[in-house]
Amino acid sequence: SFAGSGNNSRTSEVFIVMPDCIHLSSFGKEPWETPFGFVGNFEKSVVTDWYDRYGDMPPNGIGPDPQKIYAADGYNYLAKNFPKMDYINECIVIKDFWSDEL
Repeated sequence: SFAGSGNNSRTSEVFIVMPDCIHLSSFGKEPWETPFGFVGNFEKSVVTDWYDRYGDMPPNGIGPDPQKIYAADGYNYLAKNFPKMDYINECIVIKDFWSDEL
C-alpha cells in the first residue's frame, strides 16, 4: 500500500504489512492506504528473509523516523542506525495474477 498520514499526503513511499502485525486489521480503511498489490504464497517468498526486528516507526516499534529518512542525509541515517535493513533494488511483474479472473 502507499504510505500516508491523511488526505493528499501520499508520496512514492510504500509499505508491506507483515502477517504478524498487531495493527493488521486497521490497514486499508483510509483512502490513502489503498493496497495496490500483495505478496502471494507469503511463506515461500523473499519477504520472509527480510530483517524485520526494527518493526514499525516509533511509538509502535524502533524503526526509522520518517522525518529523518527524507532529510538530505537520509541514506546515511539509515545505514548508520539501521545497518540490518533490507532494500528493494528492483521490482518486476512476473505474472498477472488476476488476469484469468477479470
